Amino acid sequence: MVTTLVLSFRSARAAGIIGLVALLSAGLGMLSLWLSGYSLGFNPLLGSAGLVGIAINGAIVVLAALRADESALGGDVDAIAAVTMQEARHVLATTATTMGGFLPLFLFTRGEFWPPLAVVIAGGVGFAVILSLLLTPAIFALSHRPRRAGASDRGALAVFRAVLPSRLADARSG
Repeated sequence: MVTTLVLSFRSARAAGIIGLVALLSAGLGMLSLWLSGYSLGFNPLLGSAGLVGIAINGAIVVLAALRADESALGGDVDAIAAVTMQEARHVLATTATTMGGFLPLFLFTRGEFWPPLAVVIAGGVGFAVILSLLLTPAIFALSHRPRRAGASDRGALAVFRAVLPSRLADARSG
């Protein structure tokens, strides 16, 4: 996976960001398993492996869009926030369809075989949207800070401040 990401993005930094999202998403899948009350077994472990592949898609979409924007590559926090917001629809749609696809498996099957797998994947993907839309652009902003003298160096917290209020305003108006 790492080699493919490094070759695709031509950047070890981008592969590192996606690798971090992969590790954290597996942990978030296990958190959702713990919250649901199911026990750890083979299927949840198998689900966490599948979850990693699904969860990094959102980070890859956001990261590819950020790397395609010249202003974002230059470290412009407003551009990073704008690009992330443009890609949010795609990430959220993918997340909703994935979670919806696993919902029948969770709701209409009984026992300890399928529901834990569905909980790990659906819950982990649901939590991983936070990683894709907040953590990925924040780390990108930190790693692409302007190096010029006198340039704006507002950092990752500025991305959070720029993304969250606009997201909340969109939710209120829609």
